[in-house]
Amino acid sequence: KKERQTKMAPPSTDNRLSAESDSDDDSVIAFAMLDFSGVNFDEGSNDDDDPNTAFALLQESKFLLPELHLTEKEENEKEEAGDGDDGNIRVRIKELSRLLNDGLYAEALRSKASRMFFGTEEDSESKTMAKFIRERVASYCTSVASCVEVEMLGVAALDLFLQLNYTGPNLDMGTKVATDPEAADPLRGVNPHPVFLLSKNKNNGTDEKENSTTSTPKKNLFHNKVLSELAVDGEWPCQVCHAPYMLLLSRSIFISLSDPERPDWTTHSALIPHKKSGKDSKYGAKALMQKNDSTSIPQYSASFIAATKQLKAADIWSARAVVAHQRLLQGDEPSLTLWNEAQSVFARCIETFCTNVEAIDSDDDSTAITKMTKYKKQAMASRVMLEWGLAQTHFNQEGKGKKSFNQAVKFAGLKIQVTGAEGKRTKFQRNATAQMTVKATSASPNMQIKQEEKKKEAEEEDAHDNTASKNVPEMIEHSEDEILLERIKFTNAKDNEHKTLTDLDQAILLSLCLDVKNTNPMDGLTGEQMGAYLERVLHQHDDWMIYATALLERAWLESERVHGRERAILQIQALADQHTNRLTLTQSTFESVENSAPPQERLKNLHTIVYPPRWGALQDLAERYAKIGIMTSAAELFEEIELWDEVVECYRGAGKVNKAEEIVRKRLSENETPRMWAALGELTKDPAHYERALELSNGRFSAAYCCLGQHYFDKGDLRKASENYMKAVKVKPLDPFVWFRLGAISMRLGEWETALHAFSEVVQQEPEEGDAWANVAAVHMHNKNPSEAYPALLEALKQNRSNWRVWVSKLYTCIDLKKYDEAIQACHQLMDFKAKKNESEAVTGIEEKCIRAIVGGALAAYDNAIANDETAAIDSSRRTLARVRELLVRISSTLKSEAWIWECNAYFNERIGRSDQVMEDLMKEHRALQSVSGWETDKVQLSKVCRVVTQISELHREEGSRESLVKCKFLIKAVVKKIEAAYFNRQIPEETAQLENILSEVEKLI
Repeated sequence: KKERQTKMAPPSTDNRLSAESDSDDDSVIAFAMLDFSGVNFDEGSNDDDDPNTAFALLQESKFLLPELHLTEKEENEKEEAGDGDDGNIRVRIKELSRLLNDGLYAEALRSKASRMFFGTEEDSESKTMAKFIRERVASYCTSVASCVEVEMLGVAALDLFLQLNYTGPNLDMGTKVATDPEAADPLRGVNPHPVFLLSKNKNNGTDEKENSTTSTPKKNLFHNKVLSELAVDGEWPCQVCHAPYMLLLSRSIFISLSDPERPDWTTHSALIPHKKSGKDSKYGAKALMQKNDSTSIPQYSASFIAATKQLKAADIWSARAVVAHQRLLQGDEPSLTLWNEAQSVFARCIETFCTNVEAIDSDDDSTAITKMTKYKKQAMASRVMLEWGLAQTHFNQEGKGKKSFNQAVKFAGLKIQVTGAEGKRTKFQRNATAQMTVKATSASPNMQIKQEEKKKEAEEEDAHDNTASKNVPEMIEHSEDEILLERIKFTNAKDNEHKTLTDLDQAILLSLCLDVKNTNPMDGLTGEQMGAYLERVLHQHDDWMIYATALLERAWLESERVHGRERAILQIQALADQHTNRLTLTQSTFESVENSAPPQERLKNLHTIVYPPRWGALQDLAERYAKIGIMTSAAELFEEIELWDEVVECYRGAGKVNKAEEIVRKRLSENETPRMWAALGELTKDPAHYERALELSNGRFSAAYCCLGQHYFDKGDLRKASENYMKAVKVKPLDPFVWFRLGAISMRLGEWETALHAFSEVVQQEPEEGDAWANVAAVHMHNKNPSEAYPALLEALKQNRSNWRVWVSKLYTCIDLKKYDEAIQACHQLMDFKAKKNESEAVTGIEEKCIRAIVGGALAAYDNAIANDETAAIDSSRRTLARVRELLVRISSTLKSEAWIWECNAYFNERIGRSDQVMEDLMKEHRALQSVSGWETDKVQLSKVCRVVTQISELHREEGSRESLVKCKFLIKAVVKKIEAAYFNRQIPEETAQLENILSEVEKLI
């Protein structure tokens, strides 16, 4: 994709905590202190006088922004100051804080706080769930404390969604038998909440369980309703995700708390780049209300707006929810609506956490407490920039994430050096070779203490040999038969030692590894660079997800190598299995299940890394199984994530066509879908099934049209094939493959305008498709339009210079455009192709007419330049003539028996004044013509021989010496004698009489 130059949305101008606050007190931006006393956020708000406000903000900082939480002493003082008689809301907040801290997110969503938030009102059919939740936020949040309470519910919902779909473990009890309904369905009562049960039960009177984590989610009405509300810009979310309602709940809560004036993603106005701003803003609340339905945004009170401005965590959690929403969508292109929202919310995060943050100073002589306070602010700023860079990656903003990653490195004070050192990779390697390595040093004040602790822990682990019980993902090691070492063994012992890094530092290294992957071709050098970063991260195993991400990236790299492919597949399988609590091939003991990290540990750093969702990991594993021929296992994995086309292909590849057809027919008996009918059509080759798929989709299922087009193409009915492909691109115009097929068929039908349009669509959508550019040029050449064909040929050769047919097209086009220098280049390239042993038979030779056109055109251009007395043109023409001479010499060495090449040489040498070479060229032409059998009776060849003899005799007579005249006499006599012998008892051609006349003149001269 082309790099898009779009600017990040400007930071908001509201009166949140920032360096531009009206207060002159430095404590306003001391985030680690979070002392809001005496700070007036809104003149109309008295929340600062509420004893619950300080307590609620403390809990928000401690549990939603743990990077900035207080010390134990400060926490105790703050909690004592907040004690009072009205403790109900504080009890609820403390309970939510405990549940979030323990990773009990479902319990948090069943808590009293959740019940009070949702109330007892049943969902109205006229409202979407997102609208209902936003209205509840507007009515329930009347103070800062209630805002923090709802904010925690939103975090619980988002974390539960991420746990079920990204990190695991799932909520089933593994080997434990469920004895009560709540254990049987861990999401009972929260997916959905009782207020939405009315919508759930409207499923034809059935009572299906929704999103049980022990099986594939049921596609009941409630599940589809949630997915329909999460659809953005026409892109549908992943159908097999678990509990999408949790994402919908968190998105609705955070958009209300973070940016109340923004309409949600379901409205057209969400496409407008929006920011929280004053009353006169172009995109303020009033302007948006005028442009959109007045019911798209709830009516928020002044106290609610004032309370939300005191929340520090809402923006960053809203940003995380937006990114999770984008990753749930299945479209090839990112959502513009969500991208605009992400720019806006991250801009506010950067303003809040990154403005006026001092850089790390290694010579700082402050106290340890002051250093730690500063580092916490710097680490938070680094985390925000890191998450912003990853968000740009998820939204396909190529090249933009690197700047954010570098800012994250700067804020964290991380010192990174990519260097080389001598080391060995294999067990039996004798000589050390240069190896790439990454050295990194953390700026955290605690790292020196942790370094000593890590060293002591490592010694204890070595003594007891209990590394298998570590709370980290399982790392698959090489088999004993493998010659590769687990890690590079460097010659210098210091190169094998690494300083301890924080989780944030390791996440930054992974982001730099990701940037190398995204900005470089996947070749050996890129793999070496990525491997160096990954090895540095894998030296530590402090965080579950960071370690898992490094293992997965390394497995992806090793899967392309012969010696590492087996371990890579097993590693990917192990990481996929650790999402579940059940016993699997790579998770085969109860001990390994019990020792896995709890959800809160896995989720701690999820937003600072790029880890695939469960369906993405299973798809990747299935594709790798299929690639190495394990078709049945691949089909089972594809079936689990409901990729039915791939299921069918795998069973067909395994020779189990009947099994594939059985699965498809079973799915059709449960639920008729266009995709399943199309799959059945591919298995049975019955076009009626494709027609049924189109009938179910009301003609909107483009894949069925493509299948029909392929069906008729295989039968040779190009007209019907073209019609079906045309219908397919009308339904789905952004499909370059179908456009290409349509263009190729149109060329065979002689419909050149349609072909040109089709191939033009291909190159617009896929500019790197060299064959499409070549076909665009071919159509223009057919239409006698070389000026339009020329740029298309240049693009085609830019993408693929090894296609000799494109070079032939360029040769003809350049001759038509009188670009003789480039035509000569094309000739040399074609001769290079012809010289290759494996391609010499396929490559066509250079035609005589092309060389004649180049020679004649170059000489004519020189004559015109001389006639016009243009110095620059004369110099250019002379350079062209020199290249023509080189071309003729090269062709002459390979085509010695071709008379026409010597004729061209003679003509060219005569025109440029090399008369001494003309006689030699003509004699070689004469011998080449006479080497053709039967030339005497072939009128064309006879005419050529007589012409050459006439030209040679003229040169001899011009020279005038007796010796030359005698040579000329014998030459003519020999030719005349052969002609007369061939025409014995027949009329001798007229050319012979001309030669006899010349012979008489020569004899007189002698």
